[in-house]
Amino acid sequence: MKKIGIVKNEYPEKRTIIEGNTNNIVKLNSRNYYLIQLVLNRVPIIKNKIDLIFYERPLNTKEVDGIHFFNSVTNKDVPWVTTFETFLPRSKATDKYKRKDLSKVTKRDEKNIKKYLNMISDSNCKKIIALSKVNYEMEKYLLNFFPEYKDNILGKMVQIDPPQNKLVEKKFVEQKNTSKRIKFLFVGKDFIRKGGKEIVDVFWKIKEETDYEFDLQLVSLGKEKNYAFGKYQDSEADILEVKNKINKCNSITLHEKLENKDLLRLMRQSDVGLLPTWADTYGYSVLEFQASGCPVISTDVRALPEINNNEIGWMINLDTDDFGEVLIDSNFKKIEQRESLQDQLEKIILTIFNNPSQVKEKALNAYDTVSNNHSLEKYMEKLNEIYEENF
Repeated sequence: MKKIGIVKNEYPEKRTIIEGNTNNIVKLNSRNYYLIQLVLNRVPIIKNKIDLIFYERPLNTKEVDGIHFFNSVTNKDVPWVTTFETFLPRSKATDKYKRKDLSKVTKRDEKNIKKYLNMISDSNCKKIIALSKVNYEMEKYLLNFFPEYKDNILGKMVQIDPPQNKLVEKKFVEQKNTSKRIKFLFVGKDFIRKGGKEIVDVFWKIKEETDYEFDLQLVSLGKEKNYAFGKYQDSEADILEVKNKINKCNSITLHEKLENKDLLRLMRQSDVGLLPTWADTYGYSVLEFQASGCPVISTDVRALPEINNNEIGWMINLDTDDFGEVLIDSNFKKIEQRESLQDQLEKIILTIFNNPSQVKEKALNAYDTVSNNHSLEKYMEKLNEIYEENF
C-alpha cells in the first residue's frame, strides 16, 4: 500500500483519484499558482502578461510516496502523475491552441508552455492520464507544435476511462416500467451551458401543443453564463423568460440544491436523463444516470460520444470542430445551433412519448455498458499498477 498525496479533494479528485482508492490518501498543503495568477489577472496593467496555469507547489512531500494531481503539474522533486481533461499543461496560452487561434500565440506564450512541458518531460513526472480518448488526441495535437517534447511525453501518456460505481442492481433496471407520465431529470449547476434553456423551451412547447404528460425535474444553481457562447451571451430578457416558464408550468420543478442521496434517489426514480450541453470536458452525470438505470439524451460534444450513443441513449448532433467543441462566432451561429439543438431534442422526446418501451431497452443497454467500461475495480487496478511501478 502506497501513500498517495493529493493537493485538492474536490469533485474531480474524488471522481478519479480518491473514491475506491485502496491506498493511503494524504492531503498535502500546496501553493496553488492558478489562484494566485487569477487574482493578478484582475489587475489591468499586468493582465495580458499573466498566463493562468494549473501549477502546484505541494508542501511536506516527504510524507508520501508520490503525488496524484488533477489537471496540474509541478516541478517539485517528488514522483508524480496527473489526470487531465483538456491539455497538459492547462493554461491561458494552451487554450489558444484549443481554439486553433494560432495567430494570437505569442513568443511569451511559447516560452511559458515550454517551461511547463519541461516539467512534464522531467523524470519526476511518471505518467499523464488522459480522461478521454478525445483529450488524448488533443494532447497529441498540442505536442505537434513542440516536437522536441513529443516522444518523451507521448511515452508517459495513457488513457483511462473514469470509474463509475453501480448505483442500483441490474434486477432493479429489469423491473423498471415507464408509466404514462414520463419522468425526465436534468442535473447541472451551469444551467445555460448545460442546455437548461433549451430543455425548458422544448418542454414548454410540448405542454402547450400536446396532451402528453411529463414530470420534469431540474437540479441546478441556475448559472446564466455559458463560456461556449463567448461574447454572444443570452440577454437578461432571455433568462427571465426561462424563469417565468419554470414558475408557470406545474409539470416542471426546480431544485437549486439537493443532498447527494436525494439526487441519486431522483436518478433512480427517473425514466430519462437530460444533458443537451453546449460544452463539457467529460459528462460525469451521464455515467451516474446510466449506473442508475436511466438512459440519457445528450449532445455529441467532447467526450460524450465515448459514453453515450443511440443504442444506450439518444444523441443530439451539433456542428463541432475536430475536438468535439461547439464554436459560436456570431449571434446568427448561436441561433442556428440553438434551433438545431431544440429541434432534435423535441423530436427525441416525442419519439419517447410515442414509444415508451424503448426507455427500458436503452436503460438495460446503458447499465451494461457503464458496468463494463467504467468498472471501479478495473480502474483502481490500473491506477495501482501505475503507483507500484513509479512510486
